[in-house]
Amino acid sequence: MGWQTTSTCSKPQKPVTQTTLSHAYKKLCEDLQSSISTWSGFSYLATVMVKWSAEGEEPSRGRRGWALLLLVPLVAVGLFTLIVETTSLLGPPGDKLLGLHRAIGLTWRHRFSYYLSPDEVVPDEDLLHLSLLHEVCITDTNTSVPWQFGSPGNQAVGGTANNSHVLMHKNDKDLLQKLRQCPSVDVYLPHNMHTNGYCEDAVAFVKYLESRLLPGWILETKFFDTDLGREVDYFDLCPKTPMLFLDHHWGGVTVSPRWPKEKPIYMVPNIEIVELTPMHYWGVDAVLCKTNECYDRVTKWYEQEGNPRNAKVFYTKHTSTDPGLFVRKRLGEYAVADKDFSEIKMLHTAGISTTKGTREVLECWTYTAGLPPLDVYIDRKPFYRLFPASYKLKIARSLSPVSIHLGMMNRMNYSKVVADASFIVNPSYSEGYGHIINQARASGAVVITNDVPPMNEMIIANESGILVSVKREKHPMVVLGGKYKGEHGLKGFGGLVAAFESSDVCQAVHRLMWLTTPGDRAEMGLNARRQYHSDTKYFASAMQEVREYAKK
Repeated sequence: MGWQTTSTCSKPQKPVTQTTLSHAYKKLCEDLQSSISTWSGFSYLATVMVKWSAEGEEPSRGRRGWALLLLVPLVAVGLFTLIVETTSLLGPPGDKLLGLHRAIGLTWRHRFSYYLSPDEVVPDEDLLHLSLLHEVCITDTNTSVPWQFGSPGNQAVGGTANNSHVLMHKNDKDLLQKLRQCPSVDVYLPHNMHTNGYCEDAVAFVKYLESRLLPGWILETKFFDTDLGREVDYFDLCPKTPMLFLDHHWGGVTVSPRWPKEKPIYMVPNIEIVELTPMHYWGVDAVLCKTNECYDRVTKWYEQEGNPRNAKVFYTKHTSTDPGLFVRKRLGEYAVADKDFSEIKMLHTAGISTTKGTREVLECWTYTAGLPPLDVYIDRKPFYRLFPASYKLKIARSLSPVSIHLGMMNRMNYSKVVADASFIVNPSYSEGYGHIINQARASGAVVITNDVPPMNEMIIANESGILVSVKREKHPMVVLGGKYKGEHGLKGFGGLVAAFESSDVCQAVHRLMWLTTPGDRAEMGLNARRQYHSDTKYFASAMQEVREYAKK
């Protein structure tokens, strides 16, 4: 507990009568009650005991009265300590039953540090830069976004960028001049793929590769070059600049007659998706793997099936925007709620996805009593795909408290919901990376997710979160999934899909409730934040390595 109180009682010198004992006990209760709001009450108790013992004498009935005098306060202190520690161990049930951790000021904040050292964290300006790039990626899908937009030194008070002139639009008079400034690597993202997840991926590469995000129209536009006296296009301007594609979203660009043969192709795969084929892996010059699982599988696949273009495989790790920092920069330093690891409240966000384990999470809560409150955020379409309309009645009769929020939130509201959460349950069936998990880590939340890669790379059991026990299944349509039904599938690897029941989710939640203290949970959240920042720094370093490779 970090504190210890000892006392030595001297032999009493005067008899202790029943009246004296009664008066002493009453005085003890009054004084202890007045000081019980802090731990100093225990030290005060020891002082009072020493004082009384110095004034007393051996009672005529021997040790009986003196033993009683000692017994009453010691029992009181023992019971009080037991109650406080039981409250801490019980979590929400203990909080609701006793509420003593608040009454005496024993929240985790007073006992545990929740701050990382300056050398551990990524600077706020860099994290805000990611958020500003992501914001424009989502809101303006036809804009070409260079890394300079909103970069450190180009940020205004209120968390905005002050250099929007660097963005590239179709009607810009200086578009040709902007476009001819070729970076080490260009990043391509079709306008119809500017989702939250793909924008998270894209802007991370744009920032740390010092690159730019290119929409399709830029590759199709002709410009008149007055110096050359003829029309040119992107491929004339940057014929040897590698282009980075996310998954299979190549948009037919590489098969265009205008694609230069010497222009390298880089790919960032989410290895669990069925759309990626052997031709994608054979058709690139570099693969950037966000997870160790990806690196191991891609490397082994090339060994098994051949590597005709001698593609380089990079293990880069990855990063995401920090929702808490974005909210604080826009709404003020105190706009994000303090973490409360004493009273458990769970958050589950699925967005437009049906693969986040929403069914198992809700069935756990609806059929199990005594679980903490749960808030679920999911769009209407995936919700009604997962559940019949009658399921709302089941939720209304849930044995544990559940609140369903249907529809998509705007970015600020979503960021605040995630940033405010202290506990997030996100047992996805599979992930290519897991931006929701990483944003929870950035916010310092305790995460419950599945014990399958890459989720168990990001969350270490009992160190930065709780892992749900699952069975790993092999998907027959995934090239690197271990059981591909077509030719050229990866062999000798386990599955990438988590199979589990609602009872497995409940078991993980119960482990969090019953086997951890608020201090344990605070430490998990701190470890999660530390790993988020560490991974971001690793990613930045890896991108420098990719840039150097691209220049060769």
